[in-house]
Amino acid sequence: MKLKYFKSLDGLRTIAAFMVIIAHFFSPSRMGGSGWVTQIAKFGNSGVSLFFVLSGFVITRILINSVNNHNYFMTFYIRRILRIFPLYYSALLCYYYLPFLLKSLYHFSLSFSHTFYYFTYLQNFARTFNWKSSGPLHFWSLAVEEHFYLLWPAVVLFAYRYKKVSLWKIALLLVLASFLLRYLMLAKGYYTELFTFTRLDQLVLGGMLAILERKGLLEMKYKHIYFLSIVIGGISFIACIGLPGLYQGMFKHNALGLLYFGVIGSCVISEDKGNITGFLKLGFMQYLGMISYGIYVWHALAVNVVDKYFLTKNLLIDLVMVFMLTISIASFSYWILEKPFLNLKKYFIYA
Repeated sequence: MKLKYFKSLDGLRTIAAFMVIIAHFFSPSRMGGSGWVTQIAKFGNSGVSLFFVLSGFVITRILINSVNNHNYFMTFYIRRILRIFPLYYSALLCYYYLPFLLKSLYHFSLSFSHTFYYFTYLQNFARTFNWKSSGPLHFWSLAVEEHFYLLWPAVVLFAYRYKKVSLWKIALLLVLASFLLRYLMLAKGYYTELFTFTRLDQLVLGGMLAILERKGLLEMKYKHIYFLSIVIGGISFIACIGLPGLYQGMFKHNALGLLYFGVIGSCVISEDKGNITGFLKLGFMQYLGMISYGIYVWHALAVNVVDKYFLTKNLLIDLVMVFMLTISIASFSYWILEKPFLNLKKYFIYA
């Protein structure tokens, strides 16, 4: 069965990417620790949560649709490799070696023991457990998504081949387990923001949305469910801001997961209705969504270049320069580096 393509989701990818840029532009370490800057950065950082729920939804739709195909694993993994690896490893090399060309830009240790974790997608483990590592800090979320891509296909296949336990029940169990693990790790003093199994719940929530679509529950007559999810998630996230560190760390990802679960569900339901998703489907939003992976990967480089060579100390001008430089690099990256590999996906179709 050919899956319907939701253009509004590309628009959401654009919003998520821009939220992350804003978060890093206004990060307290860059701008100082003033209250309003911190709050902007906190909300902008939730763009990663939006990416997670989106990825969970899109990937689970693909897996459910192809679960009975004989080349299920091979096709999925090859297509993921063609999408992810060329840009990831090219960007990683660029982040490591560009400082030799642009002096004083930034500096990463190039020792094998420090870079190993980045080349093996274990950088988020390294930062969670304080193993010595060196590389672009924002790549942690790419590791989380890669771990999800590795594990989730087997979970989906298990649920559909051995029907005693439904995928929905497994997903609920994983959301609960992720929440409990956050509590246990936070109580022992670990930093849980970057760890795969304490951020898994948002990816799985996206997967649950795909299950609901498969069951025919992602339709206009159920719109109140997704609106309620937005309201509960939004209010809960705002409430979390005032909580002490332990409780904020426990609950905020659930709140954001619910918020974006509702947002994505509402967009899918309204895909053909016009008004709600019209802006998300505009041409420039579609284009930026298409290159959003590159925007995420390259934006930290753009911030560093603007800070070192073009900084005006006018927030608006500097932010616009960061946006424009990021989009320019991501566009070049997409058409010159990524697109040739994406064209190879036509040789690996689900059959």
